[in-house]
Amino acid sequence: MSGGLHSLATIIKRLEAATSRLEEIAEFNSSIAPRLGSTDSSSGYPPVTPIAVSSPTVPVPPPPPPPPPAVPSAPAVSGISDLPKSVTAFDEIVIDAKVKPFVELTKSFATAPVVELVDLIAKQFQDVRNFILVSANCHQPDQKTKEGLLTPLLAGVEEVTHAKEKNRKERDWFGHIAFLSEVGPHVGWVVSPMKPKPASHISEIKDSVVYYGNKIMQEYKSKDPKHVEWVKAFLAILDESRKYVLEYHATGLAWNPKACTSAAPAPPPPPPPPPPPPAATAPVSDAGGVSAVFAQLNRGEEVTKGLRKVDRSEMTHKNPALRAGSVVPASTSAAKKPVKPVKPQALTGKKPPKFVLEGNKWAIEYQENERSLIVEETALSHSINIFGCKNSTIVVKGKVNAVTLVTGTAPMIQLDSTDSGQIYLSKDSLGAEITTAKCSAINISLPVKGEEEGVFEEQAVPEMLRTVVKEGKLVTSVVEHAG
Repeated sequence: MSGGLHSLATIIKRLEAATSRLEEIAEFNSSIAPRLGSTDSSSGYPPVTPIAVSSPTVPVPPPPPPPPPAVPSAPAVSGISDLPKSVTAFDEIVIDAKVKPFVELTKSFATAPVVELVDLIAKQFQDVRNFILVSANCHQPDQKTKEGLLTPLLAGVEEVTHAKEKNRKERDWFGHIAFLSEVGPHVGWVVSPMKPKPASHISEIKDSVVYYGNKIMQEYKSKDPKHVEWVKAFLAILDESRKYVLEYHATGLAWNPKACTSAAPAPPPPPPPPPPPPAATAPVSDAGGVSAVFAQLNRGEEVTKGLRKVDRSEMTHKNPALRAGSVVPASTSAAKKPVKPVKPQALTGKKPPKFVLEGNKWAIEYQENERSLIVEETALSHSINIFGCKNSTIVVKGKVNAVTLVTGTAPMIQLDSTDSGQIYLSKDSLGAEITTAKCSAINISLPVKGEEEGVFEEQAVPEMLRTVVKEGKLVTSVVEHAG
């Protein structure tokens, strides 16, 4: 202990002596400062150079390099400043000619929820326009980037389709809201490839909204013709969109095989920063294993790239038999192939089947290849809406107020013991065969040739028959009234 104190006292004395020496040098330099570099003979002394005090050398980083010279602005690349023809056509044919007038018409008479929903649909068309612009100027991106580009479209689909549930309290305008909410997935045509053609997707969407549109036109035909004009203006948007897709994207949205270009060349990247001052190299430790472990850990996420997923058969906590041994057998199963990306469900256009009684309305929707759909619990206050069904047979037992069949074709319609029925046939269903038995007051409305869509002409099914005996057989014909 005494030896350590003696060494400490010695060090303190040496430090004091060094401090005194430094003070004397500094005092001497200050006293001769006026004579530095002087050649005055009266002083009698030659020019004196100050004594430099040595200090520990600290490495100074080199100064940063000068900034790069300014790059002269280059003229815009030809063809990029002008919008692609497919974009300008979409602006002129769809947005300017149809969407904007429809928005103004809606604001002139509709309630606030309907105006908000129309604004959302107008934004959908603007998002489609932006997507077309990106595809016209860029090559097709990878799946992850493409999903990012589709995010605004998916968000718009959800907002439009959920508006129907959100505004159920709007009783006077609920038909208009339901009419608009069915059009949400119309943006799905931009997802390539669509089968069989992108334009057919828009036709399917139009078929889904015609049902509600016809109800609005029938209700307001004599009360307020503006509602009829409003429905026709909206259907015209879908018609023009379909014509546009047929002309510019008949086989799907086309991407530019060339990479994205910009109006002017980008400036060169800045030079790399100066290297850091050299650090003192630490002596290599004999524990090379520990250093190697820390070097691997410092790689960050790269360290896990060599790992593989453990199969359930190799997990000891799920397989008690593996706990007896110390070695887990290697998996012999082949590596799983990556899952093929699936197109977003909101853009597929195909909806799940539905067979349910909602209040006093039966909703039978999107049934395919069903041969035994029977509606048994019926009442006179019930109505049946059949929508989007294909290759299906629907039997209604009992009496209901109305049966409505929308979209598709009906090859055969059979009515039995029906009083006062109304049948609307579309252009695609004019070849239908209608059989009636013990029916009265059955009217069939047929589309008028040469008129706009939604204009029907009502014709009655004959009820009076005449039967005569000819050559031992009964011959029945319809009684015709003249005058």
